[in-house]
Amino acid sequence: MLDFIRKKFVFEILDQGLPKEIGAAKPYHLKTVQDCAVFGLVAGLEGASIAEIGGGDSRLIRKLARKNQCVNVEKFQGADNGPDRPVRIRGVKTVEAFLGEFSERLQKDQFDAVFSVSVVEHVATDKLDAFFEDGMRILKSGGLWAHAIDMYVGSAPTPANRKRLEVFQRWADFAGKTEPVGDIFTGEPVFAPDMASNPDNVMHAWGVFTPSLIELRERAQCVSLLLAARKR
Repeated sequence: MLDFIRKKFVFEILDQGLPKEIGAAKPYHLKTVQDCAVFGLVAGLEGASIAEIGGGDSRLIRKLARKNQCVNVEKFQGADNGPDRPVRIRGVKTVEAFLGEFSERLQKDQFDAVFSVSVVEHVATDKLDAFFEDGMRILKSGGLWAHAIDMYVGSAPTPANRKRLEVFQRWADFAGKTEPVGDIFTGEPVFAPDMASNPDNVMHAWGVFTPSLIELRERAQCVSLLLAARKR
């Protein structure tokens, strides 16, 4: 599948109390929704090998590690307001690497699931192919490839968003490599009223950490794509 996370999903998880169940951060913001969306894809795994890419002080691995063997693939360099020192999570192994570097510490066909939350948007467009190829390398056949990806969208599509959306569409349905878990969005990357988005007060607060994005946040909505596919 590949689609924008919609408000209908937000209302459902709030009714179910899922944010509280997974210990989502407060106050409510888009990452809460992304956590729940990705968790819904991997929650049923038991005895599986799972890698979170760029998990930092992971909000999901703590819960998943109770029934699975989990790895946090993270360099802890403080990039994009992430932790700048190692975070040790009980029962979770840390591999200090970036996906796309083809690190020998990440083995071929090692994981049943590889996922990320709010990470892929920080990968430069010219490095997305390496990110994908490395992910396919470490993922077992039939393994789950899942990512919640931030995107800033407005009333008209931008060339950059179109290009990245095309890349993600290939990730979800790559002939000979992946098979989508659900439908693939084929429309334009523009804001629609039914999309889940970051509250304006959160966008304002985040300006303290990334003032370079204030102007963008004043004219665009921060929404999230959800991508899910299985390695063929």
